[in-house]
Amino acid sequence: MAQTITMAIIFVVFNLFSLHFLQSIALISSGFSLKLTHRDSPHSPLYQPNLSNFERFIKNVDISKTRAFYFEKRSETIDEGRKTRKLKNESFQLPLIYHEPLFTVELGLGTPVVKRNLIFDTGSGLTWTQCKPCVRCFKQNQPLFDVRKSRSYKMVAKKDKLSKRFTCNIFGCFYYVQYYSGQISAGIASFETFAFQTTKGNYRNVPGLVFGCGTINQGSFGSTNAVSGIFGLDKEPVSFARQLGGLMKDRFSYCLPELDSTAVKDSYLRFGDEATKRNTTNATQSTPFLKTNRNEIFYLLNLTEISINGQKLGLTEDTFPGGCVIDSGSSISLLNTKAFTAVKNSFDGYFSKFKNVRRIVRKTMPEGFVCYTRPTGFTEFPNMTFHFQGGDFRVPSGNLFMFQRRFFCLAMLESEKVTILGAYQQQNVRILYDLKDEMLSFASEDCSKDAAA
Repeated sequence: MAQTITMAIIFVVFNLFSLHFLQSIALISSGFSLKLTHRDSPHSPLYQPNLSNFERFIKNVDISKTRAFYFEKRSETIDEGRKTRKLKNESFQLPLIYHEPLFTVELGLGTPVVKRNLIFDTGSGLTWTQCKPCVRCFKQNQPLFDVRKSRSYKMVAKKDKLSKRFTCNIFGCFYYVQYYSGQISAGIASFETFAFQTTKGNYRNVPGLVFGCGTINQGSFGSTNAVSGIFGLDKEPVSFARQLGGLMKDRFSYCLPELDSTAVKDSYLRFGDEATKRNTTNATQSTPFLKTNRNEIFYLLNLTEISINGQKLGLTEDTFPGGCVIDSGSSISLLNTKAFTAVKNSFDGYFSKFKNVRRIVRKTMPEGFVCYTRPTGFTEFPNMTFHFQGGDFRVPSGNLFMFQRRFFCLAMLESEKVTILGAYQQQNVRILYDLKDEMLSFASEDCSKDAAA
């Protein structure tokens, strides 16, 4: 009933719009970028200066836990939809789960251009932002996007190619996404010109991209009111990764700098020719995206084994039946119970060889973490390798542990079913998504220099 009322309100809002659409003429470059800002960077609108590095780390861990729940529940929804043959509209029917944003991007929207701060998410599809007139909106620092002031705005019609991803009638099309923790975003499926800033400071305009113009949005999407929506880059047809397609040569990349530094560097989300720029001579490895019944949306990889300091753990082929999600929105990695137990036992055995290094089991340690005492001057930390089909993803000790003066903790958590390669383990690695060849490529890189590339 509530959803029906929401739909009715949206159609009333349709009549409030005075639409003027002017065909945009833009010079599209084969490469462009968006500044990618971590929430702990002083340049981030989400930055909280009073938190210590460890407090920031623990706060970001909550993000990873909710992301694991998100991927698990969304996969279950897909499976249920197939069984009942009711999965006709993924954008409308698939619920998401809200999480505190980890990365944000700033881009331009409309003609004339207005700036938007959006949550960067490779696990979400439709890009959306709050629009005026708004029936119900959460607080945001930026003014609501007013479509009546944009010469390039247009509503999606039932005859348009992507309309099948929405619910449409003679008035137009609309979207509705519901978050498990209570938040919703609903509104008009629309076309608009987006402006992507280059590293030189100018903008590249891309007209006619489909996005959600949110007129009914409920709940909090960040404690600082700094964001106005989501920038989705998953594998759905409505995601910007798929819509941009040939304009970005079907590829994008990012390079995440050190995330536990007192001065987290900004980096760039790069598209097209820009995506291949690297500050490294290290060899690039590649692995195909895993094709399963659950892999129509997520970026899944075929993880076959894990090794510690070159020693494989002996995991069987059925350890990762659902693959491994590579996710920019999870702060740290999560391993399913079988893999996590094997990793934990391996580290316990490794560190037992050192006299003053021992497991800490006190309640003062963060819940769920595997932590050890840290003797003064101790440097014998191991590394880990994720063995994917066709490529080995090496995780050095600096990306494997969270260090404090008297102790250190494994920067991974246990998950009942889902395995995720998170952002902490992706530090100083160029990650390139090739949507045409369905491949993920990666190579070690000094990501602190990415902004200057």
